[in-house]
Parts: sequence; structure tokens; C-alpha cells
Amino acid sequence: MGIRSVLPRMGVLGLLGISIYTWRAGWAWEGLGLDGSTLPPSGPAQVLGLAHAIHLRPTLNYGQEILNFSNLVGKRPAVVMYFMDWQGNPNASGLERYFDPYLLNTISNTLPVSARPAVMLTWQPLHGRQATGCAQDYLGAIPLPDILNGKCDPYIRGFAQALKARPERFLIRFAHEMNISDSPWWVGHIGADPSLYVAVWRHVHRIFEEEGVSNVEWVWSPNYASNPPDSWNDLHAYYPGDDVVDWIGLSGYNWYTTRPPGIWRTFPELYDAVLKDLACSYPKPQIIAEIGSVEGDGVTFSKAAWIRDAYSRAPSYPFLRVIQWFNDYAYADPNSADFRVTTSTAQDGSVQPLPPSSGAWTSAYRDAIGDPVYTTTLPALSAATPPGRFCGGDPFTLAPNFLLLPPTGRAVVSITGIGYTVPLTLTPMLSPGISGTLQGELWNPPWAASSLRIQTANTPSGLYTGSVRIQGPGLSRTLPFTIEVVDRVYSIWIPMVRR
Repeated sequence: MGIRSVLPRMGVLGLLGISIYTWRAGWAWEGLGLDGSTLPPSGPAQVLGLAHAIHLRPTLNYGQEILNFSNLVGKRPAVVMYFMDWQGNPNASGLERYFDPYLLNTISNTLPVSARPAVMLTWQPLHGRQATGCAQDYLGAIPLPDILNGKCDPYIRGFAQALKARPERFLIRFAHEMNISDSPWWVGHIGADPSLYVAVWRHVHRIFEEEGVSNVEWVWSPNYASNPPDSWNDLHAYYPGDDVVDWIGLSGYNWYTTRPPGIWRTFPELYDAVLKDLACSYPKPQIIAEIGSVEGDGVTFSKAAWIRDAYSRAPSYPFLRVIQWFNDYAYADPNSADFRVTTSTAQDGSVQPLPPSSGAWTSAYRDAIGDPVYTTTLPALSAATPPGRFCGGDPFTLAPNFLLLPPTGRAVVSITGIGYTVPLTLTPMLSPGISGTLQGELWNPPWAASSLRIQTANTPSGLYTGSVRIQGPGLSRTLPFTIEVVDRVYSIWIPMVRR
């Protein structure tokens, strides 16, 4: 949603949220029924934690606002997010024409280095100006074909150079919620398909690469439910590729009566299906980039209870590393949905509990992030990135589990572990006549990957067995595989037959 883009009016995935899931050994997600039970943390959450993050609307004293918010809720944020368009600052000089550092300077002037958050910029391609590097002035959204054709390249390049010159760690959330028709950059507005969005993303990313920007990480951030829910508009069609995405973000809100059809949607109804689907599709760490709830009747439907429930469930999702509350009204409009847990709009940076009568929302939020699993530091991208996809089930996998080799030949077996919490040792077990070298014998939690290089040398034909034993405190597993040695291995090409 954010200030200028919104959620779909109907959430398809919300219809899937009729079960609540729990964690079992190996993350075999199993339904428990709607009994209100909470979920224990996954292995990655226990080891890496979940970063506490917040969207605070910028004020003149932004650093003071962040400090006051941290003091009020009892924990400083690991990430702070705000929105910015492509206007730049025509009245500035140098790199400040492309990126105004005022807000970052208020942070650095207020907070010590150890307390400064990473900064997520929700970078919206809106209002580009000729004076700051676009080919013309744009009153609203910059057409994606114009971006792809290079009409804002000088601005993009200057923006990249400006961020490169800063000391902060940035997460760029470029053209978010691209899969809903309410977004100005939704390709359906111009009769295009998602491949246009993919091409634009890769074009922008390439410019940053050319400039050697090393302090920026890229957040691909669809809405939790595509709107319209047509197959061509599926969120996966907008995925730009593993090589140009560092994090996967999601947005999803409980709007209740502030938006038709007026359904109270729980955290599982919003996020359960899509977080699992994305973990099974891409080996990328996940961020809930925008989340919020309005108040219900205060009894049956309670915003305070919704907050506590959401934060108790979030640690059970293995790839989720950040949860970022949207501490504002929808579209920054006091007449729209109120997702706030504290006040946050005073220009002097003051922050107060909400609602004023009881402070119940603030208290619920303070209690929720008080869990030690919620951290004040964003893990390094290398630590946060899983070694492979995860579709539930066994946390330890070996592939392939059948190999066909000639009497003298080589093959590689891959072993992956996701979600364990203790150090592990891997040991290959091979039949006589088969040798192997294991790359990566020691695994630290929460995940790792190793490769076993198999070698035959004048090995007689026949079937051979092998395995990799995984051992650690309180854990012992054996992953078997089979090798068949044959006189000759042929590569066969079978053409496709069209009927």
C-alpha cells in the first residue's frame, strides 16, 4: 500500500486462511485448527532472529522521532522504512540533486553509530523531473517503457552514485506492489505483461552494478494477493530473477470495515500461503515490508490481540527475517484506515501511545516485539540468505539419490540442511570401489549446503549404496543414495514429438 499505492480490494489468498499451522520437526506444516495456539520459532528465527522494523513517516526531526519511538516501545528498530519518489532536488548541487540526505543526516546527528538502523527506501517511479535527470517532467507515474528506454538514466545513475557515497546500509524496494491494479506502474494500465516490469527492474539494477554500488540490497516486493487474480498477473510472473533480487518483501493488511468486503483477516489468512509458496519458489530471505491492522469492536475483533497474534506467528516461517509495521494511516490520510501503534506525525519528533484512552495498541506492540526473537540488528545478507528453496517436510535433503556412472567417472551429490539449531558434522559412507570427497563437513546453524564428489575408478559393474550421516547434539540422520555402475553411459537426445 504505502502512501501512493494500495492493496487489492479482494484478497484471493485470504480465502485460503481457514487453518492455523504449527511447526513440527522438519517444518512439516500441519493444521491444528482454529484454537488460537501460537507457533514456536523455526531454526533460522532461533539463530538469526527476526529484525524489528518500522515505517515511520518522515518528519523534520526524523532522528528524534526514531529515538522517541524506540524509547516508547522498548526496542530500537533494525530497519526504518520511508517512501520517496524520483523528483530529486533541482535546487541542490552535486549528488544531492538526485538524493536529498536531510533525513539520513537527522538520524546520524541524533543516534550513535551502534543504534542507527538500516534504511529501506520504498523507491517509487513517480514525478521524475527534467532538471534532475529525466528526459521530461512527469506529473505522475513515469511510464515503464520510458524507464526501459533510458529516459531517466541520468537520474538513476546519479541516485546510485549518491547512495554509494553514503555510509548507510540501504534496502531499495523499487516499484513495489507491481501486481495490483491500484499501483501506478501496474503493466495492465498500458496493455503490457509482467515481462516489461522484469525488464525495467533489470535495467535499473544494471545501472547500479555499473556504478559499483555495494551498500544497496534489492527488495522485490509484491502484494500478498494479485489483483486482478488472473493467471497472467500472478506475482511470480513479475519476479526479475535470483541474480538481481536480494530480499523478497510482501505487503498485507487487515482492513476490516475500512475496505470492502469488510472481512476481519488474521495473519495466517494474509500471509501463510504466500510465505510458504515463496519459500518453495526462491532461495531468498523474506521481509514483511508493510503490515498493519485496524481496530475491530475491541472484544471479538481486537487490534491489540491481532498484533500479539501476528508477532507470535511470524517466527515460525523459516525464511522470514524482517517484519515491518506500517505505523501510519493508509495513504497518510487521517480519514483513512488507522494502522498506527503510536503517534508519529508531529514535526518535532514527539511520539505518544495509542489509543490515547488506554495505550492498548502501543502496549500490545511493545509486548510483541519484547520477545527476544525480535532483534535490533538486520543480519548480513550472506547470513540471511538460505542455501536453497524449502517446501516443507524434511529439513535435510540429498540429491540426486540415484547416480548412473561408468566404471571410471565422476558425479556430485548435493546435501542441504535448513532449520537445525545445533552444530552438525557430516560423514560420507561409501561402498568399497567407490570413493568420495566431501566439501563442507561442518555445519553451523541454521542452514548450510555441502557437496559430495563421487569417483569410480575401474569399478566393476553393479549396484552400490552410499549415504551421508548427519550428527550433532541430540540429532542423528542418515541420507542414503544408490550408485549403478554400468559398462557405458550414453547421452540420449529424444526429440519432442508434436501430435
